[in-house]
Amino acid sequence: MQEPTASNPESEIVVRRRRDRVSGLLIISLAFCATLSISWWAKLQAAPQLAPPPPPPSAEGLAGFPNEVDPVQALEVARSKTPREQLRGFVIEGASTKGTIDANKSGQVRYVFQSAPGQGPQPRRAGEGPPRQYFCGKQTVRIGRHGVAVDPDVPAVSCSEMPVEPLPDPRCGPTELWKHALDQGAPPDRLAHIEYYRSRVGPAWRFSIPGTRYNFSLYGDCGRELDPREAVGTVR
Repeated sequence: MQEPTASNPESEIVVRRRRDRVSGLLIISLAFCATLSISWWAKLQAAPQLAPPPPPPSAEGLAGFPNEVDPVQALEVARSKTPREQLRGFVIEGASTKGTIDANKSGQVRYVFQSAPGQGPQPRRAGEGPPRQYFCGKQTVRIGRHGVAVDPDVPAVSCSEMPVEPLPDPRCGPTELWKHALDQGAPPDRLAHIEYYRSRVGPAWRFSIPGTRYNFSLYGDCGRELDPREAVGTVR
């Protein structure tokens, strides 16, 4: 077989055309694969993140369980049980003057978390493409007799029409609230209902001893008592 040489221009043209054809097919194949990859990635990005099933109740990592659980210290344990990162607030039942609860008796804590708009688990939707609405969702984590228990996630919870910052981690806690109550003459042998929530003026605490007149709200740093208009708000 005669090899292509300078004296055989037709053979050189054939070889060049064959090489160009192979290169063209390779470029088309790579472009097709790239298009498929981008399409697959875009589909994954458009698909909603679904909530994982709640883990079983556990007392692992819960300091003082079951007799002396500090609800503020336990906040990080509760947060680790949910994919939702923003704290909406928490409610403490049965808080003693030590600032702790006894989960073997009536003591329990309910923490509520949400996500930033469009973040975290989202509701299932029909069809593909971008969602018509972004949700903030909600998930509740509880501390009780069986340790830390997680409620099923509720993804179809709308975000607030007026954007608000998530609650910061508490700067004080039940011990300081009880000190304020004791200074007012509250009976030390009773158990308190306490809420950490966002009021009209920012992070706040609400303290009450059921069946008594001891009921007040303090600003988030426990530095001053709020008047009723400032104290409006709740954990939802």
